[in-house]
Amino acid sequence: MRKFFVALLMAAFVSAGTTLAQENPPDPPRHAPMPGMGKPDNFAKLKLSDEQKEQMKNIRFETQKKEIELRSKLALSRLELGRLVMSETPEKSAIEKKMNEVVANEASLKMNKLNGWFEANKNLTPEQQKVWREFLRAEVMKVTARERRGRMENEHRP
Repeated sequence: MRKFFVALLMAAFVSAGTTLAQENPPDPPRHAPMPGMGKPDNFAKLKLSDEQKEQMKNIRFETQKKEIELRSKLALSRLELGRLVMSETPEKSAIEKKMNEVVANEASLKMNKLNGWFEANKNLTPEQQKVWREFLRAEVMKVTARERRGRMENEHRP
């Protein structure tokens, strides 16, 4: 446990130091809040009615709007965590509290996406829901592959 905490603390130092050293930090990656929502060919596969298309656009808008708010909260909590870690006298309890806040903000982002998926699903017919589930499976596979690739890259770092 101690090794884990030391490694996490070192990662936070490196991350905070790198972020603070950059003149213009990079923008966070932009992801579509729901798979298939930004791709016209996926709409064609769903064979949505005009009313359904409008509902999907509204769901996507609201999901993206909320995502912007949540990403902002996450960025602020990460920034504050970096400040706590870099302080002259870091307090373990304050750092733990801020780490928990970062994790909660990350979970909120994921829940927002999940809520968007289910909200969209409610507006579909059973046949369309089958196609929608295929979009979701493909998205989960992409995320799983990305996470696996990230873990493998981290394992090979000195």
